[in-house]
Amino acid sequence: MYQALYRKYRPKTFDDVVGQDVVVKTLKNAIINNKISHAYLFSGPRGCGKTSIAKIFARIANCENNGKGMPCNKCVYCTQSNEQDLDIIEMDAASNNGVEEIREINNKVNLVPSLGRYKIYIIDEVHMLTTGAFNALLKTLEEPPKHAIFILATTDPHKVPVTILSRCQRFDFKKISENDIIKKLLDICDLEKIDIEEEAVTEIARLGDGSLRDSISILDQVAAYTKDKITILDVHDVNGTISQKEIKSLVEDIASNNLADSIKKINEYNNCGKSIVKITEDIIFFLRNMLLANAVNGKSDEKNIYREINNHVSVDKVLKYINIMNESLLDMKKFSNPKMILELAFIKIANDNGIKPIINDVFNETTVNEVSKENLTVVNEENHSKTDTIKSSNKSYPDEILAEINKFVQIRINNTLSQFSKKDTIELKKTLKKVNDYVMDEKYNTYASMVLDGELKAVGSDYIIFSYPTEHLTNLFNENINNIEKMLNLIFDKQYKIAAVDLNNWNIIKENFNNKKQVFEYQPEQTTLEEILEKINEKNRDAMQSLFGEIVEYN
Repeated sequence: MYQALYRKYRPKTFDDVVGQDVVVKTLKNAIINNKISHAYLFSGPRGCGKTSIAKIFARIANCENNGKGMPCNKCVYCTQSNEQDLDIIEMDAASNNGVEEIREINNKVNLVPSLGRYKIYIIDEVHMLTTGAFNALLKTLEEPPKHAIFILATTDPHKVPVTILSRCQRFDFKKISENDIIKKLLDICDLEKIDIEEEAVTEIARLGDGSLRDSISILDQVAAYTKDKITILDVHDVNGTISQKEIKSLVEDIASNNLADSIKKINEYNNCGKSIVKITEDIIFFLRNMLLANAVNGKSDEKNIYREINNHVSVDKVLKYINIMNESLLDMKKFSNPKMILELAFIKIANDNGIKPIINDVFNETTVNEVSKENLTVVNEENHSKTDTIKSSNKSYPDEILAEINKFVQIRINNTLSQFSKKDTIELKKTLKKVNDYVMDEKYNTYASMVLDGELKAVGSDYIIFSYPTEHLTNLFNENINNIEKMLNLIFDKQYKIAAVDLNNWNIIKENFNNKKQVFEYQPEQTTLEEILEKINEKNRDAMQSLFGEIVEYN
């Protein structure tokens, strides 16, 4: 059976460990000088060697001839197989985090070792233990038997109680440097006879982000992907990422307000199976490197890549870009359509750069095919036509327009709650599952994703209220009401009027409704969404024509 490379090349001695010299030297000297503590805490990022070093330390500590901090491979303990080793007990606290598991350890901790000098307990991801489990472990850590050693490993030391931390010797593991990872990867490639470009090895090390295990896993996956010489393109294909040159091109597009090209590229990457989340992370990393290149002297080729953009983008703008991209990254991890969120981030950046988009209500099929059917089109002034798709979530509306939109939504909330039906709400929530049937529909897939990202909260006669966790997503829904209503009409076979409210406001409305603090009365709708949006068009069209000579539309 094939053995994964990260398992095959897991360090077996301290000399095999990569990038943790201080930790290794301290532990080796503790064994040589017979100053082994009863409890250790190994903290650090994933894949940096915490568990591997714990196992190495445990085996050497039990070796009868460990005077040089190395296993002798001759004593009774060293010659037994790992499967027969009863003196090293490993526990994964991620799946065994209760009081009962720790009590079982406490009950057996007084049993003497089978062959070695110590009985060693390695508890991985110790921060996952419950409060009760930590309390159960506390007494044993405070007064353990002389033959017991505890090694606690964690990626989140701040989640470990101070009372536990104070009873352990703490070792903070660091991310492994790219140079050390590259050296190890090249050694593995030589041993495994893997033909690979040096540029590809460097890219794997960068993508590993300080984790040797992750880097070796990427190498293993890429080696399985191609039988030919591994190139940097193969690395990006397997990992769902794009090259730094492509990232640079994206950043240049958004910095120069080239929205059409930037969103077209994202659409192409998404169609090719690239990870939008990873692309967003790489954009943030690239922007961060731009700031560092601007601050640090030197003329390396790598720094010049960033300086070329820095020459026409200010530090303040780069910081704004990072904030917008970081907010979008957080949203991506909550909702099902990362591509849409990234496109909206580009639009927001363009808006901050001075573009004032025109929002229309007729769908321009030709232009959409050229760019993206989900967010934005750019057309020449002489060819522009209206669109019936609105996806801007633009937060730069004039105050009077915002007031009209808020009034429009509030009327729909009042009308829903004035005729609220708990029975209809429950039944429509069940029927709403049919929205999944439209996720792959070319015409309605975007609106289906919007609906699925929210939650149906109330139904009253012909009205429905949805709720979203952020104001950004709430605005996006309300700007697309017309098309969402068309889709829901197909699902429910009834014409409902809908609106969305963010979760914080909904909780206030719900409390007022349940406690009868506010009377919700039916009110006739005074205006339509189309009329409100047309006012936005009229205010923005002249300004856009005079500034740019072309019209930017959200569709």
